[in-house]
Amino acid sequence: MTKKERVMAAIRHQEPDRVPKGEVYIQPKVANALLGKEYPLDHQHFERDVEVRRLLNMDVVNVGDWPEWEIGESPDGKKIVQSVYGQTFLAGAESKHILEPPVDIEDAGAYVEPDISRVKGTLIERYAKETDFFIFAQIGGPISMLNEMFPMEDYMVYCLTNTEEMYQISEKVISYEIKKAKLFINKGADAILIADDMAFNTGVFLPPYIMEENVYPFYKKMIQEIKAYKDVPVFLHSDGNLNSVMDEIVNCGFDGIQSLQPSAGMDIQEIKEKYGDRLCLWGNIDLDYIMCFGSREEVKADVRRTIDIAGPGGGFILSTCNTMVDIIPPENIFAMMEEAEK
Repeated sequence: MTKKERVMAAIRHQEPDRVPKGEVYIQPKVANALLGKEYPLDHQHFERDVEVRRLLNMDVVNVGDWPEWEIGESPDGKKIVQSVYGQTFLAGAESKHILEPPVDIEDAGAYVEPDISRVKGTLIERYAKETDFFIFAQIGGPISMLNEMFPMEDYMVYCLTNTEEMYQISEKVISYEIKKAKLFINKGADAILIADDMAFNTGVFLPPYIMEENVYPFYKKMIQEIKAYKDVPVFLHSDGNLNSVMDEIVNCGFDGIQSLQPSAGMDIQEIKEKYGDRLCLWGNIDLDYIMCFGSREEVKADVRRTIDIAGPGGGFILSTCNTMVDIIPPENIFAMMEEAEK
């Protein structure tokens, strides 16, 4: 089977020739360590990202496009950057610090939809033309994108105290995200991944009534409009404990879900039994201990156990429960991939 055939078979709950493999992201330093090279450490680097996936015989690549531009410099020399969504922030080496949100919450009605003309999708087009990977194109959802616009504490408070205003902003953001998805499909994406972290390890961080008002309706709208444009698979990514909202996620119409963080209580056997006929499951290999601190033997045993549970009948893509982070020993990544080939 080709990579695209293998992944699509899994998504359609058909058993492929082997379980497909692919990470949402491989951090640059660990990619270089695996390759024994010193590629640049930029977030997305085509040659590095292609070479490391080919080395690991992966089937999937996940690509995005997040326009932002430098508008100044802080007194201590850090870049001041503006996002296409409107917020400005200090750009550190590993993190961002919000300086100013895109709009005062009381003026939410004046928020202007992000400019889709700034999104080019050229990297997705290059993957489609030059590689044989199954291409997920990442867009944002109504939680994560608004969470990034405001300081975390403000975001959480506004969801409770300014629910209507947050809805007004979400309408314009989600309209933009839908346009992005369509552009990415035109550039060659095989599927869409809505990245929308919504949970801590103990559960979802928004109350049920906020999810009902300001989250699920947008998921349904996104999925419906994307599939009306072209019937491609649409997946959801979120870390954390999603057990309390899994029924709602399924009912929104997602084809699959990525992460399935075991340390947050996402038990692969239970999820496979409850939802494996309706969702393609992607992820579940532990990062808290197994990948980062376990032995090669422990990694292989966990990979084998996960594949034996989730692989039969299709509906499973192997990956870590988040991304391949820099602190994972390369030998554990090779052990994970080797076991998956058996």
